[in-house]
Amino acid sequence: MIRRWYMPVLLILPFLIVACDNYEPGIFTEDERIVADFPPNTEGLSPSDLFNGLVVLFDDLENLSAEEIENLDSDQLWELSEPLLKLWKNTIDLPDITLNALREPLGELYERSRSWELTRENHAELSREIKLAITSNRFLIRQEMEQRLDEVRSLLQNWVQNESKEAVCSELFNRTGDAVVLMPGDNFEAAGFFCPENTLFYIYEGIHSGQSVTSPKEGMHWIGAGSESTIMDGNNTEEHAFLGRMIYNSYHFFQIRNYVWFGINSIDRQGNSYVEISNMAFSLIGDGWNGEEYGAVKTEWMTHFLLRDSSFENVTSAVRLVNSVGPLRVINNEALNPGRNFFQCDKCFGGGIQINRNSLQHTEKFGTDVLEDYISIFQSEGEEDDWIQVNYNRARGHGGSLSGSFMILADAGGKYQEAIGNVGVNPGQVGIGVASGEFIRVEGNIMYSESWSGSNVAYYSADFDPPCNNHIFPGPGSGAANLANWTSAAGQSNRAWSNGNCGITNLALRDSIIDSPSIGPEIWDSLP
Repeated sequence: MIRRWYMPVLLILPFLIVACDNYEPGIFTEDERIVADFPPNTEGLSPSDLFNGLVVLFDDLENLSAEEIENLDSDQLWELSEPLLKLWKNTIDLPDITLNALREPLGELYERSRSWELTRENHAELSREIKLAITSNRFLIRQEMEQRLDEVRSLLQNWVQNESKEAVCSELFNRTGDAVVLMPGDNFEAAGFFCPENTLFYIYEGIHSGQSVTSPKEGMHWIGAGSESTIMDGNNTEEHAFLGRMIYNSYHFFQIRNYVWFGINSIDRQGNSYVEISNMAFSLIGDGWNGEEYGAVKTEWMTHFLLRDSSFENVTSAVRLVNSVGPLRVINNEALNPGRNFFQCDKCFGGGIQINRNSLQHTEKFGTDVLEDYISIFQSEGEEDDWIQVNYNRARGHGGSLSGSFMILADAGGKYQEAIGNVGVNPGQVGIGVASGEFIRVEGNIMYSESWSGSNVAYYSADFDPPCNNHIFPGPGSGAANLANWTSAAGQSNRAWSNGNCGITNLALRDSIIDSPSIGPEIWDSLP
């Protein structure tokens, strides 16, 4: 019988940073590396502190006119604009010739991201062009604050005359066309605040420390130079990397690590839609917090969501979608120690819901919760002609939970769900459980478990939350039968169990499963 329960660094920069008057000619190659102090001295202020000071400055400008700003002497201007100068002190200017050279590859990245057609191959090619354009100019400029005063005066005067955030974006950041190149030291929060909708942010390689973005605007795309070379590091002090309502936003090719609560968190009752996350790496997120409330990626009220080709390591949970409507796709990702769950759909509805071809492993606990279910489909419904797919995933290792599983379908109810071609190796106390629901298909899966203190059964069907009917487990003659070599805690073979209340008797369910003693841990490599 099964009871189901509901549950500051040094940076190696690939370019030379000098002031204009200190530039000395010489041969510069892409392979040269120097150590640069990063971030520059900001008197202990974090990127969030710098941004908050900037907001106060622009609020204060409401009480000044352009003429009053013109009449400020240098000391007065310095005192007024100090928050801007401190933020600007961190930035690296790219010369116009570089920005012009970047316009074409950045434009192509932008268009591919907008159309959800950004592949690893074209990203790698375009990133090489971008890096070549940046490194071939032999020197970059990080100006001293004193050199900025005239520019600051002009910027502040323009602001009080027309309050153009877009003009501030162009002054503060390396902007070309619809794109902004975020260099190490740039302030991500300020970039998201001042730059307009439909901006591509290309995050140059390096460690971008203490950065976060709140309420990204519609159509903003964030693309890194590569998930190994481009890192947003929250330093275990920032709560989130990205937070807020998201419409036509995307995140590609960078790493998010060391955030207190979330990597990407889009929760807004007005709705979120058209969000793509691809070729990302999430790690060390939510340590000390529970995986139901916190995690690497959490969305609510979402539709048109795609997470693909990304990795998760040591997170309190990997992906949780709540109150969301398809299409919702989580495809071809990897996870090591995904916390409470790798994936949970909590009240998801509609067609196009796919959790396919993900590779999942557990070796140690992360966060406050033990690993419960790698994949949980909770109170969710597909459509009669487009079932929720949980297909061709694999999972290995368990966290010791006496109620956990590789995957649980129709948890607390649901409809039109399928689990096809999945492979489990010691994945929990249960392999695949169908806990209730209607029209649930389980076929062509392979489950293996050695005996351990919580080991129970490979497959089950039960009506823990009626209504419950049409649980479908094809038999041996169908060519789609499920296989098992599962040993219970008592040391007995236990391939299947049903309480007989969901359209399949215990005997029929057991007869449908092929008991295969030759199955072992090597099935991990059986998926193509």
